[in-house]
Amino acid sequence: MTSPVEVCGECGFDGRAWTDADAVSAISDLPGRWSDAIGSLTDAELRRQPIPTMWSIAEYVDHVREVLFGMRFLLDTAVKNPGTDLGEPPEPTCEPEPRAINIDVALAGLSREAAQLADALADTPPPTWTSTVIVSGDVLDPHWIARHAVHDPTHHLRDVARLRAAL
Repeated sequence: MTSPVEVCGECGFDGRAWTDADAVSAISDLPGRWSDAIGSLTDAELRRQPIPTMWSIAEYVDHVREVLFGMRFLLDTAVKNPGTDLGEPPEPTCEPEPRAINIDVALAGLSREAAQLADALADTPPPTWTSTVIVSGDVLDPHWIARHAVHDPTHHLRDVARLRAAL
């Protein structure tokens, strides 16, 4: 069984357009892109929720950190315990009041997770890229994991741009 291909009509991401090496390189570039996206904002702006149906910018930074951790967990599970069915992931929720996020801690975590995931993917032997893990009934392999680790964070950079415009 093959992994689904991620194609996003909203941001234009197409997993078929990415090589594994390009995805790993893009994951390594995420910390700089996120630092640039939030660099000139004050703590108050980072914690503000100018669009009620969206998280604050700080919450997006923390979410991306969580996603990268999750992708590293999926990769580790696929490689060490192929075929494991992890069931359903938790659904993210948007609360009326933004969560208190320490932006320095979240951004450092995003950087750490991106580096660890990029290293783990780069160290994954080619035959192991066919190992899979099951999430929500989808069979996911390292190819999908690498591409999702690019798509989700870059997609959310668009959300950050929308929030910045609404500040």
